[in-house]
Amino acid sequence: MNTTADIQRYTLRFSGNLEPTFLTDYCPAGTTLTMELNTFTLDNLRADQAGLIGLIRSLHNLGCTLIELKVKLGGNS
Repeated sequence: MNTTADIQRYTLRFSGNLEPTFLTDYCPAGTTLTMELNTFTLDNLRADQAGLIGLIRSLHNLGCTLIELKVKLGGNS
């Protein structure tokens, strides 16, 4: 069972292209999407470890490659 302490805030950067609807379909409320040429960033993603891995796998299945992952300290506040 996960607790609030298990939830962290993340910033993830990927190479590839993403439909803007991915954010509303797969990400928790409050997550932001910034799209650039052939890369995109998901910021303020609040998830536990299982949710994070599931999201990364979903993006991998869409042909996206994880470039960078940052954990933001104080993510459960």
